[in-house]
Amino acid sequence: MEIFLLFLLNLLVFVLLTPSSLSFSSTADVDSDTAALSLFRSQTDTHGILLSNWTLSSLSHSTACSASWTGVNCTNNRVTSLSLPSLNLRGPLHALTPLDQLRILDLRNNRLNGTVSPLLNCTNLKLVYLSSNDLSGIIPSDIKFLTRLLRIDLSDNNLEGSIPDEFTKLRRLLTLKLQNNQLSGYIPPSFANANINNINIMQLNVSNNELYGHLPDNLAQKFGYNSFAGNKGLCGSSPLLPCSVNMTPATVQSNPSSLPTTSVIDENKNKTTHGRLHPGVIVAIVIANSVLIVLIVSFLVAYYCGKRSSVSSKIGSEIGKSRSSYGSESRVYANNNNNGSGGGGDSDGNNNKLVFYDKKKRFELEDLLRASAEMLGKGGLGTVYRAVLDDGCTVVAVKRLKDANPCGRKEFEQYMDVIGKAKHLNVVKLRAYYFAKEEKLLVYDYLPNGSLHLLLHGTP
Repeated sequence: MEIFLLFLLNLLVFVLLTPSSLSFSSTADVDSDTAALSLFRSQTDTHGILLSNWTLSSLSHSTACSASWTGVNCTNNRVTSLSLPSLNLRGPLHALTPLDQLRILDLRNNRLNGTVSPLLNCTNLKLVYLSSNDLSGIIPSDIKFLTRLLRIDLSDNNLEGSIPDEFTKLRRLLTLKLQNNQLSGYIPPSFANANINNINIMQLNVSNNELYGHLPDNLAQKFGYNSFAGNKGLCGSSPLLPCSVNMTPATVQSNPSSLPTTSVIDENKNKTTHGRLHPGVIVAIVIANSVLIVLIVSFLVAYYCGKRSSVSSKIGSEIGKSRSSYGSESRVYANNNNNGSGGGGDSDGNNNKLVFYDKKKRFELEDLLRASAEMLGKGGLGTVYRAVLDDGCTVVAVKRLKDANPCGRKEFEQYMDVIGKAKHLNVVKLRAYYFAKEEKLLVYDYLPNGSLHLLLHGTP
């Protein structure tokens, strides 16, 4: 009986003491979650407008969970879900690293940048939706540590590098969306052996990237050809182009020992044609020389016509013709040493930066203002110029919007976000834009095939 009473006494002491220690640990974790979200807000909502209710009460120990912050859901006082889609948040993800109990992350359709590496510490993630942002860099192979991952959507970003083979090590993964990025290389061979590797992926989309190589038939049949469309280097069964040496460079054998040891041309034919060129070779040489001459003449004509053209000028002065005050503004822009990496600005529009939607082939506003320009035409929204940057290789179309446009910065940026994220084969991609109180410029990829009117109606 005494032993039993002693046991009950020890059990009572354990019950009384344990909550306090657990409470201390839990409080530290909750404070860490709150601090992480507060840092995330300061980096992605610099004006404090988009997440206005993310504040803490000074009257009591308030946390992100107890304060019911927008988009934040908790379980046992730990942040387990963060859902903030379409809020125009701008900034990196690394502040979210401490959220080790996060299960759901929905930040799609924002302007978040940087890499996805900070999320690798959130090992309890199950659902990740980060589509339509400005994320860049590679997808790290350590993605394999997110073993609970069910669905991940990284589409419509600027991710590059190869698709990690480690995706196939995520046994629970059901959905993988990587379309509309800049991913390159081969489709991981383990994807084709999904049944052997016990892979349960039901949705896969890698369209509109820079992938190349052979597309296994079983992948095309399981996910459909649309899931691989827009990768010009992919080959395989119809409707894809058949694989060849040029389309699959990895199949080209560079080892000299693998080359044929005998000549392809018959030895007897060699004897009869010794000392003479085959007629086909002669024709090929003539055609090649003709094409070369045409290219040289075309280049010289374009060069001298371009130099003598009366409409060729600096785009800065071309823009400044219709507003005398803009001449002084362009000098201010040229003296302001910006990196041209885009992003944001103050309410007066004096940040003097080009905001880019593509991390490749960026340039500074100063380079654009120095570029030689040729007016292509005028429309209801403004004037379009063809601009050639000083490097001689970068050619863009610049649309200068009319002064009568009353659009404010916030509204203008919202419109640009919609246009800039549009990716379609028949839509010219918006490369960058510039907003200032006195000027609004849109920078597009230049297409040299003439205007829509010309294509529809021919030469007048």
